[in-house]
Amino acid sequence: MRILLAEDDHPLADVLARRLAEAGHAVDVFPSVADAEAAWSVAVYDLAIIDVMLEDGDGRTLIKTIRAAGLTTPTLILSARDEIGDRVTGLDAGADDYLVKPFATDELLARLRALGRRTGEPAAPEFQIGNLVYTPQTATLIVADRPVQLTAREHAALDRLLRAGGRITPKRRMGEYLYAFHHDWSDNAVEAVIHRLRKKLSGAGATVELKALRGLGYVLIEAPE
Repeated sequence: MRILLAEDDHPLADVLARRLAEAGHAVDVFPSVADAEAAWSVAVYDLAIIDVMLEDGDGRTLIKTIRAAGLTTPTLILSARDEIGDRVTGLDAGADDYLVKPFATDELLARLRALGRRTGEPAAPEFQIGNLVYTPQTATLIVADRPVQLTAREHAALDRLLRAGGRITPKRRMGEYLYAFHHDWSDNAVEAVIHRLRKKLSGAGATVELKALRGLGYVLIEAPE
């Protein structure tokens, strides 16, 4: 998933971005309301994590703004304030969840997985196509009853292709999904990830086809018998 992280505590932001990247997500980090709002106006996010206190204002203002614009991105608030009134204010601003600092990163990841299940994407605990079985929550890929090791970006690419359900994923959308906003990426970089993923699936004997459609994007389908 592509995640927006609005956090002005730089050490904390670095830790969270690293853990989220290790889990296969692309993370865009912004320290201010203005920067996060500008990014949100040009990018599509699957989830958002927003601290209440940002460099230039209140993160709840950002949530109100994106909700007023009609965006329904699942959003989690981070805050050191643990009073009931603070939680109510955050949720009333449009947040979907509220996590009090300090917190365990594993709890944050679990809450994000729960929010992700509310996005309308497939909620099944696993995807199966041909002899391939993929479990998103544990990032586990099994082909012909044998585990296959993937890198974080290969996991992210496979996850996006499976969630597309046989529909084409445009190359630009795939690139935005694989790489954070502040990372430069090229078509060649996306193609390299897809090439490595295709090679690993083929080498494992997966009965699927990962097709690159010129000018359109990528699609994963079951191989014809």
